[in-house]
Amino acid sequence: MSTKQTRLAVSLAMAVAAASLAAGCSLSSPTAHTIYITDTLAPAPVTAVPPASPSATAAEITPEITPEITPTPSSSVASPSPTKAGPTASPTGVPAAAGVTSTTVTDSGTTTQCGAWKVTFKKPVVAGVSGAGAINTLITARVKTYIDEFKAQLSMGGGAGPCTFDGSFAVGLNSQTVLSLGFAMTEYLGGASNAALVGSLTVGVADGAQIGLADLFASESAGAAVLSAQSRILLKALIGPTADVAWINTGTTPYVSNFANAWVMRAGGLQIAFPQLQVASAAAGTPTIIIPWASLKSSLKANGPAGTYSL
Repeated sequence: MSTKQTRLAVSLAMAVAAASLAAGCSLSSPTAHTIYITDTLAPAPVTAVPPASPSATAAEITPEITPEITPTPSSSVASPSPTKAGPTASPTGVPAAAGVTSTTVTDSGTTTQCGAWKVTFKKPVVAGVSGAGAINTLITARVKTYIDEFKAQLSMGGGAGPCTFDGSFAVGLNSQTVLSLGFAMTEYLGGASNAALVGSLTVGVADGAQIGLADLFASESAGAAVLSAQSRILLKALIGPTADVAWINTGTTPYVSNFANAWVMRAGGLQIAFPQLQVASAAAGTPTIIIPWASLKSSLKANGPAGTYSL
């Protein structure tokens, strides 16, 4: 290469570098995110240690008795297992939202480890919609599962009973298409064996078909990605200075199953409650966040259960 050609090549390289630097300087700053923090379904505040008293009960959550029409991540990380299938299209509407009342389920007995044990669970009862029978069957089965899991652990009780299991529910969304319920429970197995637990159930009110978290999104991978990104932002703000970023990131890897344990549709957004130890220490209880629908709309399935929020 001649001297003149060399000088020309160097000049071109310097021009490209200058253009790249100018382009880098034009990047916009991150957009601020609105943080919704709620303890509606969290049996314990994020800063409180779960109650140690044998008589501790689940945080009181008042169910909505009158129908309301609303506009239509741990020490163990969930694997990318498929979620239970639900309706793939928007659930059929009904003339009016469901009526939701409650009944109390009780059970009791004795074991060598706990002595006496007792279950008290305030269970929702649905009426007034075509899918009421199927919905109540799902609710009964779900509550029974929670109670059976407690009873299966009685043989491992830590003594100093009585062992207790207390549960309640809250209505997140009750519309003419969807009913979304959250469950909060406190389990005491004697000694220091105290735990806060959360769960949920979302159904179409016309036929009572269960809706899975993945059903809300255009694709499961897109849903998992946005849930992961938004949860990390909100959890760090919720837990505050004591937040363990590595713990949060491990518990919120982009798999829908990491967010499917206790999710509830609300008018203002998608509420997610994380089990104890998934994203923080036991002292954090069950950290609960609400991701605004506006932050999810680009990934929502337009004709899905949350399609109205994608508009």
